[in-house]
Amino acid sequence: MLKQRLLTAVVLIPLVVLAILYLPTSILQWLLAGVVVLAALEWFSIIGFSPKPQMLFAMVVLVFTTVISFLLSTYSLSLISVMVWGLLLLLISRFAHTSLPIQIQTLLKQPISALILASIVLALFWHSAVKLHQSTDLGPQQLLYVMVLVWLADTGGYFAGKRWGKTSLAKAISPNKTWEGVAGALVLGLIWAIVGYSLDWSASLNLFSWLLLSIIALLISIIGDLFESLFKRCYQVKDSGNLLPGHGGILDRIDSLIAAVPVFTAGLFFLGAI
Repeated sequence: MLKQRLLTAVVLIPLVVLAILYLPTSILQWLLAGVVVLAALEWFSIIGFSPKPQMLFAMVVLVFTTVISFLLSTYSLSLISVMVWGLLLLLISRFAHTSLPIQIQTLLKQPISALILASIVLALFWHSAVKLHQSTDLGPQQLLYVMVLVWLADTGGYFAGKRWGKTSLAKAISPNKTWEGVAGALVLGLIWAIVGYSLDWSASLNLFSWLLLSIIALLISIIGDLFESLFKRCYQVKDSGNLLPGHGGILDRIDSLIAAVPVFTAGLFFLGAI
């Protein structure tokens, strides 16, 4: 499994880096849209939109939600991103070690409410990534920065958890995740944050603000991972798909990014850096 994960990463990561740094936003936005569509197909299948007419309806809802996001101001979208992931943070924190109440399980398993939630989360991710990439001359570097931050957090969390993990982070959601893993994620993340600051990717932010925003984005990325696990647990699904060897589906690979990118972009906006 680890060998497959590494081989997949070796192939995909250079392509992602080159695309972010060298493609114009007008092209990159369509590549990101393709990733979002693939993730949406997996997510909507989990919800139960399997027949073609139902899947078409679900995709129309996603497109409509994304179009609506264009009509909102950057302030409104940033505020919505913070509110959505703030609420999901509270949900994960409250039920990290206990089962979800029947009412919440029912809400997550109700097709329309689940579809709306999935569409909002995916639309916020796509819009935030595009907005960040085109925001300033540093936009591509900052988008790459937050993605690498999430990848390093995932790597640090995995190996630190394997080596030292004892204290469960969210036993009822993802039993293998530990607070020791979170510590490992923070160590690698902070090292990368200092590297990013030394490369002047922080724009007008001082070191404290840059580190604080990076830590928040990193921790929210863990919430994104846990939220997908919680969602899949409600539907008794292990992986969202099998498109990426060793990684599962596209949604399994971007679950942390769909949380971190909108919050990071919102933070840059509220701090006046974009």
